[in-house]
Amino acid sequence: MRLALYHPWVYLRSGVERWIVEVVTRSRHDWTVYTHHHDPAGTYPEVAGLRVVELSPRVPVRRSLGPLVRAATTIATARLPPADAVLVSSEGLGDLVALRTRGPVAAYCHTPLKILHDPAAHAVVRRHSSARRAALATVGPAFDAVDRRAWRVYGHVLVNSTETLARVRAAGLRPDGPLEVLEPGVDASWFTGSRADREPLFLCAGRIMWQKNLELAIEALREVAQPARLVVAGMVDEKSRPYLAALRERAAGLPVTFELAPPDARLRELYAAATALLFPARNEDFGMVVLEAMAAGTPVLAVDAGGPRTTVGHDRTGWLLPPEPGAWAAQMARVLRGGPDLEAMRPAAVAAAAARSWDPHVHRLDAVMDELVQRSRAATS
Repeated sequence: MRLALYHPWVYLRSGVERWIVEVVTRSRHDWTVYTHHHDPAGTYPEVAGLRVVELSPRVPVRRSLGPLVRAATTIATARLPPADAVLVSSEGLGDLVALRTRGPVAAYCHTPLKILHDPAAHAVVRRHSSARRAALATVGPAFDAVDRRAWRVYGHVLVNSTETLARVRAAGLRPDGPLEVLEPGVDASWFTGSRADREPLFLCAGRIMWQKNLELAIEALREVAQPARLVVAGMVDEKSRPYLAALRERAAGLPVTFELAPPDARLRELYAAATALLFPARNEDFGMVVLEAMAAGTPVLAVDAGGPRTTVGHDRTGWLLPPEPGAWAAQMARVLRGGPDLEAMRPAAVAAAAARSWDPHVHRLDAVMDELVQRSRAATS
C-alpha cells in the first residue's frame, strides 16, 4: 500500500524523528513523509534515505503566538497528495491536517498540545510567562474546539503511553472510536553490550528545552559531595537557545559539559560510559532516551511521573524520584558508591530494554493501517 505520514516539522534529532525513521524503514508498506518544515542537515542522517516531501508554504518553528497562528492556518488548509491512507504524527498542530485530508486517516499521538494538556507544562507556562498565560487564555479554547473536530476524522488513534492516554481522555479528544496504547521501542542492536568500567559520570540525553527540566540535574549535582561530572548531550533549536544560555549560567563553576547535537556514535559512547542517566523531565510523554540508556546497561534516575513510570522499574532498572534536588543528590551519591545492587541493575536494564524492540510496534501500526484501508474500501464497494 502507498501510505502517507504527516508531521509538521522534520528538522531535529528528537524522539519523533527517531520514531519516523523506525516506522518507515521497518514497515512492509510504501511510505511518503510529508511535512511543512524539513531541515535535512538538522535531523538524523537516516532521514535522507526516506521519501520526504516538504509542502508549501513552509511553516516557522517558532512558538510565539504569531508564528503559531500562521503555522496552524497553513496546516489546517493543506491538502495532502492522494494515498491509500494517512497517518498523522500528532503533537497538537499536526492534527489540523486531518481537516481537509481525503480517505482514511489514523493518528499516532505523542501528546496532545503540551502547553494546554500536560498539567506540568501548563503550570510552568502560567507561572513564568504572563504573555503566554494570556495567549493560552485567548487562543486555547478556540484551538481545542478545532482540534476536537480534527480528532473526529481519525478512524483509529494510537498513543505512545498511558500518560498520553490520560491527557487525551482529560481533554475530551476521543469520546468514542478505537484508541489504544502502543509504546515506542528501542533498537537493542544499537548497543554492543554493557560496560563494566563506568566513569563517575551522569548523563542527560535528549532535546535541550525547558520542558526537560534540566536545571534539576544541575542543582542535584551541586549537592553531591563525591567527585562526579555531568554531560548534557542533545539537540538545541533556535527557540531553545535562551534556555541553554540560562543552563550554562546556572552550571558555572560546576563540572558540567554541554555537547550539542552529538552524532549517534558519540551518544552510544556516553550511554556506555555513564554511571547513570538523569531524566528530570517534569511529566514526560514517554521518553525514548530512557530505553536507550537501559539498552546500554545504564540505570536511570527519573522523576516519578509520566512515561518513565512504565519503563523504569524502581530499584530494578533505576529509580523514580520526587522532583527535588536533595532527593536526586542523595540517590546520585549512592550510585557513585556502587556495590552489588547497582551491578545487578545493569543486566536487568539490558533485558528490560531488549523486551521492547521496534518490530512489534511497527507490525501493530501496519496492521492498523491495513484495517483502516479495508474498512474504507468495504464502505465504498
